[in-house]
Amino acid sequence: MDVDASVAEPKAKKSKKDKAEDGEKEIPAEALAVIASPLAVKKTGKHVLKLVKKASKTRHLKRGVKEVVKSIRKGEKGIVVLAADISPLDILTHLPLLAEEANCPYIWVNSKEALGTASSTKRPTSCVMVAKAGLKRKVKEGEKEKEGIKEAEEEFQTAYSEVEKEVVELDEKVPTY
Repeated sequence: MDVDASVAEPKAKKSKKDKAEDGEKEIPAEALAVIASPLAVKKTGKHVLKLVKKASKTRHLKRGVKEVVKSIRKGEKGIVVLAADISPLDILTHLPLLAEEANCPYIWVNSKEALGTASSTKRPTSCVMVAKAGLKRKVKEGEKEKEGIKEAEEEFQTAYSEVEKEVVELDEKVPTY
């Protein structure tokens, strides 16, 4: 008796969360914004989304257009991450200019869904800002809590500096018109 291979070995299904983290969902180039440059692809995109996730956990993240604009105008420094599949695009067109004037690096990622997932929200997110300085947390008594927060903060800062270098390098490669 011959056994069909597809019956013998069931395919492993990925959950929606796994697909979003892997960036498996391909977005056609036509759906991305024309002005989306520098665009984070593959390796850099994963690094940026990991940084956004760490920033969300350590409270270094500003979500949404209003919060990002307010932070930039206040003079806060950080990396602005924009989603390239936003419609209508007019919502985000002023942010790269604001970021350049404030000397904040910015980068575009393919998917607003992936950006929303990385920023710990259930909703797709059009833009976020990973702030260099986070909110000051009041830590109650207990050395373990303080040490855990310090370790997370140090880990975030190293990841931030690495991604900032990548974003600046990408921005320098993009021709200006």
